[in-house]
Amino acid sequence: MQEFKRYMHQNLMLCIMLCMIFAFTSPCAVAKENSLIRFPRLDVKADPNEAYVLDLLQLILQNTPKRYEYSPTKSRMLQGRAIYEMTREHGDVDMILTMTTDEREKKLIPIRIPVDKGLIGWRVALISPKIKADFSTIRSIDDLRKFTAGQEQDWPDVAILKANKLPVTTSSSFEPLFGMLQAGRFDYFPRSIFEVYGELSNHQEYGVHLDQNIILHYPAAVYFFVTPRRPQLAEDFRIGFEKVLANGSFEKLFLKHNQASIGKTNIKQRTVIKLNNPHLNINSLPLQRSELWFQP
Repeated sequence: MQEFKRYMHQNLMLCIMLCMIFAFTSPCAVAKENSLIRFPRLDVKADPNEAYVLDLLQLILQNTPKRYEYSPTKSRMLQGRAIYEMTREHGDVDMILTMTTDEREKKLIPIRIPVDKGLIGWRVALISPKIKADFSTIRSIDDLRKFTAGQEQDWPDVAILKANKLPVTTSSSFEPLFGMLQAGRFDYFPRSIFEVYGELSNHQEYGVHLDQNIILHYPAAVYFFVTPRRPQLAEDFRIGFEKVLANGSFEKLFLKHNQASIGKTNIKQRTVIKLNNPHLNINSLPLQRSELWFQP
């Protein structure tokens, strides 16, 4: 009988200790998980906007009601895979920065403040030196239809170009596109003002040129998107973003990182070719807030 009592007492003490450990550690673990934002490490050699995005992210997170930390995923992934992870019940990604579409806005929670001020919809062309003379004769969308664009297969731009009856060749990932352009697999690589100069600098070995003749324009925006698993994160992030808009620090940061690219592009000296974007409801864009948009 004495042995039984001792056995029961030992087990009771063990249960109490386990409960105390769980009580003290579990909330901390949950709190840590809820304060961490996991970003996808995207499939690019060097992201030309990384410094801008990280500076902006830091600025916003300094102004959210709750303190958050961000962490890149261990492995690189394509945009499509990152979005899939955000829709899974136990996915590995909490937030992504990407171009908006109606479909993405249905699946995820958009923070409807354009990080790029709409520059993603202003596209200049990277070309091979071999077609420079031919490309300089383009004056209309009909002229452009004689040439083939190159894009990554899961980018929204593929559907936009095709909807405007512009031929497109795709690659399963980003980096091979420069080699494909150099080899003549397609004629031009439309890139936004927001991206192109950093990409040119990072891929000089391919000898591609920036066309000085045309610029494509279609309604578009780059948003932060949050997984539907974390609506409170989305609301906190929106509040933080609105604060940095109101105090002028967003505009200052945007100009610091993008003003030189805008100036070099000489938009007013180019032929503007307007495209429709049938995959984005223009009424979903915050167009009534003129301070959010770039005006050439």
